[in-house]
Amino acid sequence: MNKTIIFDMDGVIFDTERLILSCWQIEAVKYDIPNIENTFKACIGTDVDTTRRILFDTYGKDFPYDKFRTEYRDLFYRKIEKNGIPVKRGVREILSFLKVNGYRTGLASSTRREVVEQELTDAGLRNFFEVIVGGDMVKRGKPEPDIYQKACEQMLVEPEESYAIEDSKNGILSAKAAGLKVLHVPDILEPDEEMKELADEIFEDLIQVRKFLASNHDRRWTE
Repeated sequence: MNKTIIFDMDGVIFDTERLILSCWQIEAVKYDIPNIENTFKACIGTDVDTTRRILFDTYGKDFPYDKFRTEYRDLFYRKIEKNGIPVKRGVREILSFLKVNGYRTGLASSTRREVVEQELTDAGLRNFFEVIVGGDMVKRGKPEPDIYQKACEQMLVEPEESYAIEDSKNGILSAKAAGLKVLHVPDILEPDEEMKELADEIFEDLIQVRKFLASNHDRRWTE
């Protein structure tokens, strides 16, 4: 039996989505951009191209996307440089548990591979992950299944025998379309009815996920 867990990163491993939202809000005030929080929520879990499309669709083709992105990212990295990257509650506990108990772990993030590698390294978490697939490594980002399909291919595992840990609707849609079971740990987005229906389990945090896996790791995941 394969014991494979594939993590999303932002909002699951790192508490970065709230930090990024705060940077968007600062830039929104500067440029008088309305309803930025709702627009940000629509972009959670997507890649750069999808985010650009959502912003253009919402605010028009003259939206200064490149300038906006450069400025909020500069602000984000200044905050990270000052305070470090915030790690979500339970991350180190669950990764240690998985390693000790012989699970294989991968990561499938919409963020570029180079950035993922650097952030995991800076947080001392890189060695926990066997495979990393970034958003720049697939043609179609979440909510399409490509990124999870590629992660499973690289790990030589069947999607049906693997769990994805996701916080966003786009991530859940991606993992389910690829055939994985989904453990949903909500972050900024509260689960709507579709998310509740698609997720195999919903947990308050990664501490609860670890407890779930600990109580089930000797059982088969499929009937």
